[in-house]
Amino acid sequence: MKRKWIVLTAVLTAILPLTVARASSENADTDAGDDTLLQVVTTVSPITSLAESIGGTKVSIQGIVPEGTNSHTFEPAPSVAKVLAEADLILLNGLFLEEPTLEMAEANKKPETVILPLGDKTISRDQWKFDFSFPESEGSPNPHLWPNPILALRYAELIKDELVRQDATNAAYYNTNYEKLQERIQQIDEGIKASVETIPSANRKLLTYHDSWAYFAERYGMTVIGAAQPS
Repeated sequence: MKRKWIVLTAVLTAILPLTVARASSENADTDAGDDTLLQVVTTVSPITSLAESIGGTKVSIQGIVPEGTNSHTFEPAPSVAKVLAEADLILLNGLFLEEPTLEMAEANKKPETVILPLGDKTISRDQWKFDFSFPESEGSPNPHLWPNPILALRYAELIKDELVRQDATNAAYYNTNYEKLQERIQQIDEGIKASVETIPSANRKLLTYHDSWAYFAERYGMTVIGAAQPS
């Protein structure tokens, strides 16, 4: 029982960076739908949270993958094409996670719209992780970078840089929000490290539900021994 509790604690701790990211942007949706703002479209909820944390009330953000939806099998409805067509910035994870959405975005976006695949800009090909659900023989790596807080912070940095580039008037606002998020994530990273240090090295193993902890495990010297949901 003790080992199960330790593993569960590590998993729950990893979720905190995304929790505080969402909590930091209580007013992020205040101006949602305001076409005078920069129009940002996001895919999965962790990316939406990070965009909210950086963009706050200065951008209009619309996430298109509903909460609780399997992003690996998500097929955007035809109505999503209109949302993508109106976007100034489209934020995806990349790494082959949202191929149907990417295809729709490329077919419908304005010529000047930027599609930013965060994962592709965060790690290089030689850093890709292959595992139970993402075998190397199929060519698509595990795309779940964000449970690693430092990789999530890199996502935030990329978002911040693009918002500053497109909306220089609010550069100070975006930079301040990024710095606040950076401080929180660094604190969480140190807390996870300290927690993992209390676990005997031989017991630093993770049995997860979804196969999304490969980069978290690498960061904290843990081993993913299996996933209950293989696909």
